[in-house]
Amino acid sequence: MFVLSLNGEMISTDVDNDSSIITVENADDTMWQCAACGGALSEEPDGYADESGSQICDAYDPYDDPEVDDIDTAPDFREGPHRAERVPLSWANSAAIHTDPAEDSITVTVSVGDPRGAFAFTLRRIPDDAPTNGGRLIMHTPYPGQPLPHADLTEDHTGTYWVG
Repeated sequence: MFVLSLNGEMISTDVDNDSSIITVENADDTMWQCAACGGALSEEPDGYADESGSQICDAYDPYDDPEVDDIDTAPDFREGPHRAERVPLSWANSAAIHTDPAEDSITVTVSVGDPRGAFAFTLRRIPDDAPTNGGRLIMHTPYPGQPLPHADLTEDHTGTYWVG
């Protein structure tokens, strides 16, 4: 039925017609990293610290620091603070694709909040012999006011929502 691939490379042909679930989980709980040294950072009350607890970056370069207006008053090389930036995709817990031949559907889930739940959208084919809409596809998506939402949704415009 399906061939499993990763980044375009086939990694398995051993997928049968039963229901299959492919899951990608975020194994790193680091939300912040240093733009200069790349190290993982934790948010402290008075700044950002690396794993050793130091707020001083060994790779600090005042010429690369967008916060520096006057290079003469900037910290010296390797004596400045870590420059915190968000780690890409750190907001996601997991993502999954679930194929279900019994329902003739594919469901995609993305967890961004409580790891016990996820936003889910499902595409399903209506059976050909259904009295109405037979053979067509139907898509179910999250929506504002949905019972037991994964996170609150606020509509920005049709089909686009702010999360949280």
